[in-house]
Amino acid sequence: MTPVDDTLAGLIRRYPCLFGNRTQALHHALIVLGNGMEWRDGLLVDRVPDSTDCSEAHMRRRATAEEIEQYATIGIEVREEKLTGKCPAEDLRSRSEELATSPAPLDRDPYQPGLRLPIFEMPEDANEHWLSAAREIAAVVAPLWRQPSESELAHENAYTATQRAAAIDLLSQRFAV
Repeated sequence: MTPVDDTLAGLIRRYPCLFGNRTQALHHALIVLGNGMEWRDGLLVDRVPDSTDCSEAHMRRRATAEEIEQYATIGIEVREEKLTGKCPAEDLRSRSEELATSPAPLDRDPYQPGLRLPIFEMPEDANEHWLSAAREIAAVVAPLWRQPSESELAHENAYTATQRAAAIDLLSQRFAV
């Protein structure tokens, strides 16, 4: 596996409910500001090694007996993961290495464009696999930034419009998209 595939497999394994495929994990790694990652020796790595996963969060959100009873009285069936505290995408953990190499739809609005995103902080000596991955995710987000969804536009203001234009220009310059 390449350094990129290894990093993405780790993200999918730890948080399959957030990142169900390569594109979603790559988006988090290179486009999301404040993702807990940083560039070191040409590689994008966790700022602080962390072995936690989403299991604890799902257990904390599991329905109490009282909530289950309340739902039942109004005719709402409680989903299995709310009863058990199991991650709804648990089956993806064991497939993380496969999924880390398989691009798929982003299936969400991209993170807001800005000039401080990890993709724009990529060092000159970035590993060739990370450079290729940056081109890959740039090709995904550039059209979405150029034609934002109605939801994105509803939250846009002068600052985000300016940042969007600057980020699109920088993406075009650096990754030819």
